[in-house]
Amino acid sequence: MHKCIKYISVICLLAALHGCSDGGRNVNLRETYDYLDKRPFGGYVAYHLLQNSYPEKTIQVKTNSFANTAAWISDTASVYINISRKFYVDEEDALALLDYVYKGNTAFIAAAEIDTLFLGKLFCEQVTFSDEQQYINNSFYVNTLTELVPALRNSADSQYQYLYLPFSNYFSKINDSYCRIAGYNAKKQANFIVFFWGKGRFYLHCDPRAFSNYFLLHKSNYQYAAQPFDVLPANPEHIFWDDHYNSLLHRRSDSSKASSFFDFMAEHPPLNTAFWILSWLLAIYIFLNGKRRQRIIPVIKPVQNSSVAFAEAIGGLYLKEKNNKTITDKMISYFNDSVRTKYFLNTSIINRDFLTSLSRKSGAPFDKTEILYRTMQQLSGMADISDSQLLDLNDQIQKFNQYKK
Repeated sequence: MHKCIKYISVICLLAALHGCSDGGRNVNLRETYDYLDKRPFGGYVAYHLLQNSYPEKTIQVKTNSFANTAAWISDTASVYINISRKFYVDEEDALALLDYVYKGNTAFIAAAEIDTLFLGKLFCEQVTFSDEQQYINNSFYVNTLTELVPALRNSADSQYQYLYLPFSNYFSKINDSYCRIAGYNAKKQANFIVFFWGKGRFYLHCDPRAFSNYFLLHKSNYQYAAQPFDVLPANPEHIFWDDHYNSLLHRRSDSSKASSFFDFMAEHPPLNTAFWILSWLLAIYIFLNGKRRQRIIPVIKPVQNSSVAFAEAIGGLYLKEKNNKTITDKMISYFNDSVRTKYFLNTSIINRDFLTSLSRKSGAPFDKTEILYRTMQQLSGMADISDSQLLDLNDQIQKFNQYKK
């Protein structure tokens, strides 16, 4: 492949990306390294540089763990690329990756924190500085650089610089029998190594920012990624770009067990965010509606005595018509009915025995009882009754009803 043509096409790509500026708005500095992410710390440029190195090959993007990917791969000359902030694997993933490279394949891994479980199997150790540690050390926004060893250079540039957090991570221990240094940071500490494993090779880089859009778009820094990609196998069977581990930010506590629900959520940040938002909204809803709701109890009007209302209505009618005779007959009839019902006496025959029994049962004096019935007999035989006579009868009945045994 003609290098000049390749670099011209890459420069055109970078120029196009550089033109997609957001006009000075706030810049999102989240490190995703996603192959579709064009933001400063996405992996869009690195992905297309790799694609440019293999124009006749199709890059397969994988979103599963390596153990799941390797389960159906039998290649012996393929390339696996992983650029992520943290490269956390379990025992199954680590063994599958080691076996994959041992067969003759190549793995290129760039991560700020490579799992110690994996590095331990390669007899390597890594020192990682968090962003907070660099802030404390006043290492924020400085002119920093990284470089490749001469064996990997195919251009006059040996050092590549940019303005941001320095490339501080490095490999503190490597196995000289199987490993070679491929690059250094500004302090001449190894941050890029090649590990020979079986028939294949591991390319390990401990600072993925060197493969971010922001770094590669600065001047000719794209060559820092293009040159290592050039030393990868010239005609691989397949090319795999891993987009799984760049979203896995937590190591599983027990790798021998299947991942829990929260492990799965942690591996998918958008889904995890949506889950917690819904959880908080549900909690707020339950809190605000936790009090037991009770419908308003309607006011129930007391049951009216319709018979009393009817009697009052009829009585009012009789009073209005001045029909004292009828009122008198009704009063006598109602009184005798109450005597029959309350005292169980026969009112058809009014004699001394009846009056004596009624006086004894009601508690009223005999003379008062006798006068009441004499008044009722007198008024019953009269055709015309005055108001005073009607009121006198009513007064006697009311007084009689007040007596109690």
